[in-house]
Amino acid sequence: MTTQRRAGGEFSAFGTLVLGLMVACGAEMNEFSEEEPSLIGASAALVEPRDGRELFFGRCPTAADARGRTLHVSKTGPWDPSQPLGSSANPYRTLTAALKAAQPGYVIDVRPGSYAEKLVISPTTTQAGTATAPIVVRGASDWRSRIIPPSDRVVGSLLTVSQPYWIFQSLEVNIQGKPSFGALFERNTYCSQLIDSRMHAGTAGGAVVISNANNVLIDNSEIYDFSKKDSDSHGVVLKNASREIFILANNVHATSGDGVQCQTDGNRPAFIFIEYNDLHGTGENGVDIKGCDSVFVRHNTMYNFPNLTRYPWQATTSAAEAVVIHEDATNIQIVSNVISRAGRGISVGGTAPLARPVDILIRNNTISDIYNFEKRGNGQGIRIVQANRVQILANLVQRTADAGLRLAADEPLEGIGISVYDNILRDMGLFVRLGRPRYRPMMEMDRNRYEGPGGRFTATDLVYQGEFPEWRSKLAPEGMEQNSVRIP
Repeated sequence: MTTQRRAGGEFSAFGTLVLGLMVACGAEMNEFSEEEPSLIGASAALVEPRDGRELFFGRCPTAADARGRTLHVSKTGPWDPSQPLGSSANPYRTLTAALKAAQPGYVIDVRPGSYAEKLVISPTTTQAGTATAPIVVRGASDWRSRIIPPSDRVVGSLLTVSQPYWIFQSLEVNIQGKPSFGALFERNTYCSQLIDSRMHAGTAGGAVVISNANNVLIDNSEIYDFSKKDSDSHGVVLKNASREIFILANNVHATSGDGVQCQTDGNRPAFIFIEYNDLHGTGENGVDIKGCDSVFVRHNTMYNFPNLTRYPWQATTSAAEAVVIHEDATNIQIVSNVISRAGRGISVGGTAPLARPVDILIRNNTISDIYNFEKRGNGQGIRIVQANRVQILANLVQRTADAGLRLAADEPLEGIGISVYDNILRDMGLFVRLGRPRYRPMMEMDRNRYEGPGGRFTATDLVYQGEFPEWRSKLAPEGMEQNSVRIP
């Protein structure tokens, strides 16, 4: 398995552990270039790591681990100068002052109000937390503690975190239409977290940007209303050599770009966990993976792509995929997601010569009601344009405008080592569209179930809009589909 061939630099202890497990379980490790791709089939099982939350909190503290002094911040007082600064009776007047005073284990209690500040957590402005004593910045319930932009200038990000073991909880970040990020995590961010918060109303390229950061958690937060006119504004952006990032249980919607985008901007992000999120109503895609390594997209709900009512300029910029994997991404696992109302369900590979992802697992997803977005040849449940070693296992695909599975049918692009087993395809006019055998070498396909009153099959040069008996007969010389069944 080629899991980290271009992540750059040394593996972290976590990455080494995951790869060690893969090797121990018999997964293959092979180095090869895109110009001469390996022809090893996709029969070796891809090892699926543990739940992201379990992995993160197996080594990182929670907010409850901050047991030191509480510093109070208030916009309205009361202020009793006879009491210690930062006490409940004499709170700090600015968050910046409280951040500067905080020590490991402290909790900063942010009372209700609007704080027009740029918050910078860096080695020159604040202390770092520790593994046993994180620093927690906690807002009031119902997001009544609001961070808003300074009135005298435009800032790059309202919150910038470059220190380990800082936890931001129950805050509202309202960018108020300014071209600023809501939060930027960069450099040494080990075990830093943004949790239980709300972020909205920005016009920069993203809401939460994670750049060259390590071991960050974005959890149980709502991210919405980010729009860059005639361009993309993503909910969460992962770029540069960001590693071991956990995007868990968030509600991301109403962004003009993607819900989550992983991109190579200089270096390659790796070991990214996108789990249990609700991603919907964005201008382009739910999850867009461009040239990243070891990305695990699991247990998410993704629907309603694209949102052209809010973002009409995005009508021609994507195929409105729930998940798109392209460029030269490696070791991508799309598992147990629920996808509906998109231009394509899951799309792998692009048309550029090097846009060939490697080692892709698509397992146990439910994909429904996929439509032909803009009538541009979309409408597939799962589409493999070009890739090397793809496993499509135990998915339910139903009600697609075009083929439930379109596999290596974008000739002369190749899908090498595609395995298709134990899937259910239901209620569609075209169950499967295959390219010619020479464009899908080492393909395996069997034990699939085709349900519904209609539904035909097409394989270039073999069968066109054929019924199931003809389909199975034509694929018999390749040893494919002989144990699959058709249920009217």
